[in-house]
Amino acid sequence: MPINLLKLPLLVGAMVVSELDYKEVFLLSINSRRAYYLVKTARVTVSKITFRFEECCGFNTFAIAVLINKKWFPVTSLLHVYKLALDDVMTVNLGLGYEVYTNFDWWREDNGVFNHRIECVNEPMAIQKAFQDHINSIFHCSENNKLSLSTKWKGSLPNITNVKEVEIEDYYVDSPILTRILTKYPDPHTLSVESNIVGEIPKDSPFFQVENIAIQSRCGPDYFPNFVGRNMCLRRAILTEQDLIQFLQKWISNEAYHNLETFSINMDPLHILNQDLIRQAIEFEEYDPEVPEKRPEFLTFDIPYRGSTPTKYRLRNWSFIEIKRITDGKRAFLSFDLFYFQLLVYNN
Repeated sequence: MPINLLKLPLLVGAMVVSELDYKEVFLLSINSRRAYYLVKTARVTVSKITFRFEECCGFNTFAIAVLINKKWFPVTSLLHVYKLALDDVMTVNLGLGYEVYTNFDWWREDNGVFNHRIECVNEPMAIQKAFQDHINSIFHCSENNKLSLSTKWKGSLPNITNVKEVEIEDYYVDSPILTRILTKYPDPHTLSVESNIVGEIPKDSPFFQVENIAIQSRCGPDYFPNFVGRNMCLRRAILTEQDLIQFLQKWISNEAYHNLETFSINMDPLHILNQDLIRQAIEFEEYDPEVPEKRPEFLTFDIPYRGSTPTKYRLRNWSFIEIKRITDGKRAFLSFDLFYFQLLVYNN
């Protein structure tokens, strides 16, 4: 038998709301003003909201979810259309006084889970801001937002504020579009690009100011000389040994990479590294199992593009050699083989 939450004592109703999934919390919040107040009273709190902006059925779609350890928990989805089916129009009142005329779509996934989508014709920039404000008000977001972009969107970039993580998907992205994205959402702390980047990135691009960068597509040595951030990962790099030697020499001499914490490279399968050339070009110290305490057993780093759980590396083994920065003696641990190169900086 269905229970009318609004007829329960307020605290009891709030306890029930706190057990709902994120979609159910959202749908309840737009049911009525009393329901919205009940949801706010429940104090459902999430650390981060993710907004995904892409093309669907020829229209821009705006999906909103909670992302926990890279798992997607949907909240709602908004489809910008040219007109509504007039025989099926509903009015949705968002919590901060914004009224939306919509078509409401429901469907059942193969796993039996029900999902929904809101279609609307409201001005996109206004409705996007209204939805973000509503979501923030019911989930009491405690961290910054993540924006996931498909390069197939039409028109303006979404009107989302406080974006600190940007993810770009699809087959390719032009360098000017990448600059446009990073100009629209200044100072993100994390950028993950799964698309092929077409064109040269200008040296003064905001790209190089991002703290944490992961590039999934094929890329060359021009991606890291101007990098001033903390963590960088290149998944399909086309580099020479000399490129990496110059990188190491600049770190060792304290000429560049002053803020660097981790630097990881996976070589393109058609390009391999000559390990002896790299070893001959630098001074290093091998691991000595007789005195393992000379180096820390583990190093742990907060690398946002790898998830919310800190990444731990075990150092007391032969795969890591130790190098030092000349000016201050700062230590770093280097591991590489034919297809892989990784530097971990010890901030003791």
